[in-house]
Amino acid sequence: MNPPLRNRVSSLLNWKAVLAAGFASLAHGQVGSGDAGDEFERVALSYGNLVTVAGTGLAEDSNDWRAEFEGGKGTDVELSNPHMTMADAAGNLYIADKESNSVLKLTPGGIVTTFAGTHEPGKGEGKATDAMLNQPNGLFAFPDGTVYVLDIGNRRVCKVSREGVLSTVLEDAGISLGRGLWVEEGGGRILYNAGANVMEWKPDGGSEALVGGFSDLGNIALDPEGRLVVTDRGAHRVYRIGPDGTKTVIAGNGGEEEPVSGRPATEVGLEEVRGIAFRSDGSFFVCTQKGGDVVFVDTNGLAHLFIAGTRSGNTRAGEGEPVTTPGDKIAEPRAVALAPNGDLIVTTNDTGYVRVVRALRPPSGQSIRKLADSGLMLAWERVEGTAVAIQSSGDLASWDTVQARNVGEEWEHRPDPANATATYFRLLPQR
Repeated sequence: MNPPLRNRVSSLLNWKAVLAAGFASLAHGQVGSGDAGDEFERVALSYGNLVTVAGTGLAEDSNDWRAEFEGGKGTDVELSNPHMTMADAAGNLYIADKESNSVLKLTPGGIVTTFAGTHEPGKGEGKATDAMLNQPNGLFAFPDGTVYVLDIGNRRVCKVSREGVLSTVLEDAGISLGRGLWVEEGGGRILYNAGANVMEWKPDGGSEALVGGFSDLGNIALDPEGRLVVTDRGAHRVYRIGPDGTKTVIAGNGGEEEPVSGRPATEVGLEEVRGIAFRSDGSFFVCTQKGGDVVFVDTNGLAHLFIAGTRSGNTRAGEGEPVTTPGDKIAEPRAVALAPNGDLIVTTNDTGYVRVVRALRPPSGQSIRKLADSGLMLAWERVEGTAVAIQSSGDLASWDTVQARNVGEEWEHRPDPANATATYFRLLPQR
């Protein structure tokens, strides 16, 4: 590419953002025509199929860990009340396996090992695989593989370093149920659930209640603007917390009815809402334990059923299928999380599955060259079963899908002379 032209293809940082402009109607291996679609359709098309990466669904509501699971396939392991799963930048998944009193690690190749804990209840520090935990109910993983653990049976928050050393960061007698845990990069600030309160801990001041009065706390997160957001399982609502502690409902009407797609998120039922995960544009996913669903809330505040599920049982359906395929696919999801690569991770029910909806990867081998008449020629390595949308922007803030025509191994884009303000281009994968 020629830097002075300022025309470039963005292949890593920007492709995961939900965009203001509509995607084209796409065919495999083709570029769209520019027809607009709604935001939810764009998000759904940016994900691949639903797959199971860990769990058999055969465990009881107890410690079902067996020695032969160590080093085995994730899909052969009987999980024991998994309550939270997060990923690092290398693609490893960390599973808070509550009843086995341990945190498990699942490699990108699908192999499970013990990351922290001994699979027996107790309290310890030092080498993570020799340090006992007691019902780890939540965790927070950083891209570099540093993991913080909400060890509710010991009423503490622990840190497991990249070197595999477990240390206690804080202790709080108020820690009981819940899996809410958020950690600032570097560990200088920690938010966690304790009873009806969200607590804030800092190294120089200890813990204090940040906001309270919740019915049954589910999870906590910070939105892209750094504002605290709390799911209240008992109230069936999601709250955004103001600087003065004011609670504003951003999803859930307090009822237990099934969510209706396309309705304002504040007007739909979110029965026992628990997990929450924000995208970079402020849209977010939530999961409802008793409702059984994963719901997407778009940037306009509208709710959409993303993964349909059941209220009880051990449903595992839709394997290898798009999430938009009709039918119930999960049961009683406990948590949702977004991996650094954009994958959506769903931890479901006590008998235990971890399921992942893969985010489609940006195309490789991208190139762009400017023509003498201001036109552009773009190329990329085509992948069977994946479509591509070309988008343009003048400010890197808002993007529009543009038209292009196939010319051999390249695609030709001719900007509209009346609106030729685009200086940046990117390629987005689609199903």
